[in-house]
Amino acid sequence: MAHIKKLGKDKYKAFVEVGKEPSSGKRERQTKVFKRKKDAEVWIGKKLENIESGSFINPSDITVAEYFLNRWLENHKKPYVAITTYEGYKFAITKHLIPALGKVRLQDLRPDHLESYFNQKRKNGRLDNKKGGLSENCLKKHYVIINSGLKKALKLKLIKYNPAQAIDSPQPEKYNAPVMKEKEFLKLIDLIKEDYFMYVFIKTALKTGMRRSELLGLEWNEVDFKKGFIKVRKTLLKVNGGSIHLNQTKNESSRREIKMSNDLIKTLRGFKKWQNELKLSLGPEYNNRKNFVFSRPDGNNFNPRTISRKFEDLIKKANLPSKYTIHTLRHTFATINLKNGVPAKVVQDMLGHSKISTTLDIYSHTDLEMQKTAVDKLDEIF
Repeated sequence: MAHIKKLGKDKYKAFVEVGKEPSSGKRERQTKVFKRKKDAEVWIGKKLENIESGSFINPSDITVAEYFLNRWLENHKKPYVAITTYEGYKFAITKHLIPALGKVRLQDLRPDHLESYFNQKRKNGRLDNKKGGLSENCLKKHYVIINSGLKKALKLKLIKYNPAQAIDSPQPEKYNAPVMKEKEFLKLIDLIKEDYFMYVFIKTALKTGMRRSELLGLEWNEVDFKKGFIKVRKTLLKVNGGSIHLNQTKNESSRREIKMSNDLIKTLRGFKKWQNELKLSLGPEYNNRKNFVFSRPDGNNFNPRTISRKFEDLIKKANLPSKYTIHTLRHTFATINLKNGVPAKVVQDMLGHSKISTTLDIYSHTDLEMQKTAVDKLDEIF
């Protein structure tokens, strides 16, 4: 069942039988080379102990559920991705992949299994008690998870080929970000002047293009009134059970400085004064542990979802399209700048996109409108 073979000076190869391959009946074994015989003996001992205790899992018996959730996600993804990315992966694996294919042995997973999975999710994949399937954009994310996991399994020699490579990846439709018209965001701002907090929050979003997570994670020491810019360094993210304040942004390019207009500087100065007065009135009840720009009245941070709900209520009150979300403010900021002739590279830097192609792809409709202006000017010339 186990033995050690000497290969040469300071080289020992350990062998352990781990079972039989179910389809062929051939014996399967694991091997490892060591410099010392003692280390080889210890390794064999641990392997045999695991086999006898039942804690050892033969690679040929690993299921899709065991591999994707307990091995790939925890060992190969969790240490290296943002917590929100990890939670997104975990949700897709536990709520979609495992119920559909979790019991299938990883080595038995075939392209037709995956094709059936995506077809079923297209027809009836929603989990919110509503009929209908998942979007191609959502299915593309599932494909990326499955393909990435299987690529790693291939490298680990847990499978002989990657079945995801044999099927077509879902193709999402090109995304055109919804953008507010000038009269719409002016109407919104005028409507919310009585809600001082949301007025300043929305105005700052419209004048900087910052993400919701960046605005809620912003602290006063990152607002430089003297030099007139905001340092984007931190984020406040929604996670299971609440929120988390991180000293990191979405990616490296998201760490940036954004110039403030004179009007925004004036607005934020007034907002800080108002917040300081609130601190004095609450005294020891105010939480000074963090110095958030956009905090709850007692100094604690908001749950990001709470701000989104506040915005949705304001959109409804203003009788504006329900497709507008808090992220629409960021899209509107970008569109206004591009239409006003600000170079795409400058807009990319202000938004914190890692690639200019991301900026141009999302705002291609703006590019077409600018082309319309260009050809109209040609008509005037001729």
